[in-house]
Amino acid sequence: MAVIDASVYVALVNAYEREHSSSWAWFEQARAADDSVVAPVILLAEVASALSRGMGNPTLAHRVAQQLARSEVIELIQITMPIAERAAEIAAEHRIRGCDAVYVALADQLSDTLVTQDRQQLERGAVLVTVRAP
Repeated sequence: MAVIDASVYVALVNAYEREHSSSWAWFEQARAADDSVVAPVILLAEVASALSRGMGNPTLAHRVAQQLARSEVIELIQITMPIAERAAEIAAEHRIRGCDAVYVALADQLSDTLVTQDRQQLERGAVLVTVRAP
């Protein structure tokens, strides 16, 4: 199982992203191995924001977020109070941005690998969980 962050999902759905090919290669490998792919439910807002800002296309952003919400391939996990509290600890102790700390906290809770392209998560999150780029 792997926890993915918004940087990976945006690269999956946007062929213009620099890491599109590597993200697809990782994702296809994970699916071929029948690995579960999960993300915190905040992925919806982060993906919609990234696509709307990055591509200037709110309609596309809405459509992708709606497809993600109905996805049977990526399981969206609710943010419980224990995850939120752990994310707050991680953010404070390791100087990781708030939403990024949620991804690390979820990977920590599930004892899973965090797959990200975010340099801060790759560097600082690695103290707590296994972190890798796609």
